[in-house]
Amino acid sequence: MWKKIFRKMKYEYYKLIRMKGAPSFVARGFSVGIFVEFITLPTFGLAFLLLFPLVKLFRCSLPAGLIGFVIGKLVLPIFMVLNYQLGYSIVGRPLQEHLEHNNESVAGWLVWMKEKGLAYFTGSAVMGLIVAIGSYFLVYSALQWYRRKRARRVPARGPSTP
Repeated sequence: MWKKIFRKMKYEYYKLIRMKGAPSFVARGFSVGIFVEFITLPTFGLAFLLLFPLVKLFRCSLPAGLIGFVIGKLVLPIFMVLNYQLGYSIVGRPLQEHLEHNNESVAGWLVWMKEKGLAYFTGSAVMGLIVAIGSYFLVYSALQWYRRKRARRVPARGPSTP
């Protein structure tokens, strides 16, 4: 299983690093995809529909955004507890910690879910923004490094003379 995940991440990395376009264009797309993935889970997948308008708004690469979205799915489980704790500290104590699900009404359960979901969504949005900014700089520098390395490796082609 870990080998499959590693292979998938490596494949997505190579697709991203070999992508055409300005490094800032590609890096912006990747960071938008990461951000959208971070806010997708608490919105039950509806945030995926935000990817396309955000790509147009930030004038970035849609394929890079989709790659960021896929890589975000592999990275997000690492941040899930941290997202909730961050949102919990921002929103505050939404409801008492230990609710017994057997003795509460459906309305009480819905309130509990709404407030816990708000804490998770808030934490996910803040952490997604932080990770998106960090990923922008990582992808931007990786693209520049790869292109410099490739330019040194491939000799400049001039006009051919017979």
